[in-house]
Amino acid sequence: MNGGYHPQVVELFQRLPFAGRMEPGVGVFTGVAGGQGQGAEVRFWIKCHSERIQAISFQAYGCPHTLAASAWVAQRARGLSLGDVRRTAWMQVERALAVPPEKRGRLLIVDDALQAAAKAAAKNV
Repeated sequence: MNGGYHPQVVELFQRLPFAGRMEPGVGVFTGVAGGQGQGAEVRFWIKCHSERIQAISFQAYGCPHTLAASAWVAQRARGLSLGDVRRTAWMQVERALAVPPEKRGRLLIVDDALQAAAKAAAKNV
């Protein structure tokens, strides 16, 4: 797979670090955005302690950019405070993975899912 994708998109898409479900438990929160009918759906699970993300995983449906962006975000979110997550901008992903402008909607879905998980955690931590 290359098809004009940025090399990091290809690498993340092939490896998908942090992909998979996280078992429910104390301190585990979920955020979901998008839908398969929209062409992209992302779900993040975060495990928090003292308002910090200790563990993260995701499931995503969509194009290679959607999956790679989800993996990229998951790699960087571990260890962040919930406040830092709220300040994380989807534009960082766009630049890092050279995502074309027509795929911005996918990045917003990834961001919305992460923000939803952080918001759920902030209400309960």
